[in-house]
Amino acid sequence: MEQTVRERLIAIAAKKEKAAVVYQNISVIDVMTRETYTADVAIDSGYIAAVGAGYDGIENRSGERLFIAPSFVDAHVHIESSMVPPSEYEQAILPLGVTTIIADPHEIANVKGAEGLSFMLDDAEGLALDVRMMLPSCVPATSFEHAGASLDAAALAPFVNHPGVHGLGEVMDYPAVERADRDMLQKIKQIEDAGKLVDGHAAGLGPREINIYGVAGIRTDHESVSKEDAIARARRGLYVEVREGSAARNLKEVLDAVTESNASRFLFCTDDKHLDDTLREGTIDYNIRYAIRHGIKRETAYAMASLHATNAYRLDDRGAIVPGRRADFVLLSDADNVVIDEVYIKGECVARAGKTTRTVRRAHVPESLRGALNTKPITPEVFALPLESSRAHVIGVIPKSIVTEHLVLDVPLQDGHFVPVPEQDLLKIAVIERHHGTSFSAVGIVKGFKMKRGAIAATVAHDSHNLVIVGASDEEMQLAAERLVQAGGGVIAVNGQEVLAELPLEIAGLMTNRPFQEVGDTLEALNDALDVLEADRSFNPYLTMSFLCLPVIPELKLTDSGLFDVKHFQHISVQAD
Repeated sequence: MEQTVRERLIAIAAKKEKAAVVYQNISVIDVMTRETYTADVAIDSGYIAAVGAGYDGIENRSGERLFIAPSFVDAHVHIESSMVPPSEYEQAILPLGVTTIIADPHEIANVKGAEGLSFMLDDAEGLALDVRMMLPSCVPATSFEHAGASLDAAALAPFVNHPGVHGLGEVMDYPAVERADRDMLQKIKQIEDAGKLVDGHAAGLGPREINIYGVAGIRTDHESVSKEDAIARARRGLYVEVREGSAARNLKEVLDAVTESNASRFLFCTDDKHLDDTLREGTIDYNIRYAIRHGIKRETAYAMASLHATNAYRLDDRGAIVPGRRADFVLLSDADNVVIDEVYIKGECVARAGKTTRTVRRAHVPESLRGALNTKPITPEVFALPLESSRAHVIGVIPKSIVTEHLVLDVPLQDGHFVPVPEQDLLKIAVIERHHGTSFSAVGIVKGFKMKRGAIAATVAHDSHNLVIVGASDEEMQLAAERLVQAGGGVIAVNGQEVLAELPLEIAGLMTNRPFQEVGDTLEALNDALDVLEADRSFNPYLTMSFLCLPVIPELKLTDSGLFDVKHFQHISVQAD
């Protein structure tokens, strides 16, 4: 804060000068003391100057029947999962009260490396939305798949002191941490030396492993899926980021761990959320509503959406309606249901009545981030799955979770090959390397989509983002894959030889420069296509499919190198003994 600004705020707080704006008799949601009370709130020079009684402003606004609360922080989000770049993402989430995000661009980094990271930093610069980037720690995510790029500590070093970089993104390569891998520890050290923070990713890890993460300097985790997970992390000093995305929905289970005694260790995030779900449900505002209905004290829920996140990420200039903090706040007509009337950043209204007041700024996308996929020819043989016997390892989908079951089932064979049997909910899944035109591809069996016909495919396939296809026949899977190759990436649903819906993603096969409303509408069309395919609509099949390729989330996944047993951290044959 500049000295002249501080002097003016002191004069306002002392009632020697009038504030620019005073909200009189407004209900203050106090996330410090977890109470709601009526007061005047004086705002000037982008800061909260005073909270109390008898303040007068150059402009006085009635706060009757209104609530004021700190605006929201999404503590862990991959912007790429919205399928639009930061400049367009801002348009979608400012009206929802989110004004600060901790973003990990490891999706585009796994495809385009430092070039993709630079694009995200450049596009985020100058936005009203405060985008705090965390440098991707694991590119590639593991050595068990083939990504488009590799970023070691030396490659990240030039970005460490970038003003848009806030720390190191989710460390998901736990084995590298446990064996004290030199490059991984160097990534952590150079971030710590710069006074910045390290995020964690402790999927499936128990107390012993969490201890190791703690001494490695990791501060957060967003992978709790149960009350027990959350408590184990909080007891060992990690901030627990309670996640509700499109595929991973963990609010219900993790909120059971929250008490008034330990709530300061809990905060909210979305991780991966599609625009259709964002537009239909919201993001952090949805989490607050859910928490309140779950029995969490209202003021505590708002604290988890603001103060607790700013504490975790050392953003001490915001996160509460108290003097000296930035005037980042929301005005609400209904606090329990999080009905937001207006959103402010540094005292400036950035959204009103569900729409942003910010001018749309289209991202400048370098040609090198566009272009066709680099795959081997998509022939029928790519989808063949020969088996010596009917006993097979099968990926079991768990609805609303990115964790899977490791099933061993008897599956039907035809001429020594597995053929999808939709009537038994047994489909094929294929992953094709799409970055370097190699011969890497793999086919497996998946259960849980309940899709009766057709195929769905995407170039969004965490974290290496190869081409993934799930289908009821080889012919439909081939059509879906070929269409995405021609489009340069995207998401598609086909039935027979008909394309039901398609969203091209021309930016690295992950994002598009189209307006977010158009993207949301196309995603809804893709959702409608699932009805034609008679897929299970109780969860998001597209996003679930994209996580079936992630070999750091238990239990069974498929990479372009084959079927992967996460528990034993090794590839296995589809054929079971």
